[in-house]
Amino acid sequence: MTASLEEVSTTVPITDGQSVSIEPGQPWPSAYRGSKYSLVSDEDYDDPVVKWKQRDLAIFTDPPDGLWRALALLGKSGGYGSFRVTADSEIITKVPADEYKHVEQAPVDSGWIPVYVGQLSGTIDFDEVDSDPSTPSRQQINVWTGFPFNHGERWSVSHEGTLFWKWRDYRFESTFDHSELVETYQSYRGTAGRLYLTEYGHIWVNVPKNDIAPGKEGAIGTAIKDWKRDAEASGNTATLRLVNRRLVATSRDDDPSTGHFPIHLGHLRSFDDGLIPKPVVDDPSYYQAVCEYEQVWE
Repeated sequence: MTASLEEVSTTVPITDGQSVSIEPGQPWPSAYRGSKYSLVSDEDYDDPVVKWKQRDLAIFTDPPDGLWRALALLGKSGGYGSFRVTADSEIITKVPADEYKHVEQAPVDSGWIPVYVGQLSGTIDFDEVDSDPSTPSRQQINVWTGFPFNHGERWSVSHEGTLFWKWRDYRFESTFDHSELVETYQSYRGTAGRLYLTEYGHIWVNVPKNDIAPGKEGAIGTAIKDWKRDAEASGNTATLRLVNRRLVATSRDDDPSTGHFPIHLGHLRSFDDGLIPKPVVDDPSYYQAVCEYEQVWE
């Protein structure tokens, strides 16, 4: 299915148990989060392309229909620049305040204003990397074969068993209860840590060898063995390289044998009645901080 931008409204939870409906082009009243992409011009392509990037590695594909035009109309220079896609498939971007026609509606009036663009329909197809892989059966796991960097909202499970979103010193809990999701995370990882939620509803985590929950060593070992066998048999060098890159990046000594394996826990629809975690921004100073730059590092 060809990806496209649907210019429809979305509902965002805010403080005091309330929510607000926003239209495309309005300021984004929540945490700036999601899978990281850019719409760029590249000498190897005649038309604008979407770029996923991690350090020296870049992969390109066609953009969702309507996205280039929408970004240009919002005030992005030439229609190019970075954008995010949330776990609820909302496309958001940042627009320079002096180019943004609705700046008076934003919580700040300078820097880069987070703006809601619309809803992603379909899948952004990167060809060699399957960003929407098959979901493991309930109670089972796979090695995560999608992008192992810059893909998905980065959430954390606390020592108290709550789910929260964190950036710098800001910490915002989800407006919903996610006890089933947290319990599944804890059944594979022995300590608090991160999990990632992609725009297609997938959940993946990093699992270090020395932090596998009791009784799950066999399941994780089998998932790794099956993934490696299938990837080598099919000649899927892209997933082999990406997983190895993740192992190196999560190793203290750049040794893949001591890195953390990316593990696919399942799909959000299988947990907590399918509720998608959504942070509630309860500190107004967050908006001042997040508007300082177009791209913010997590």
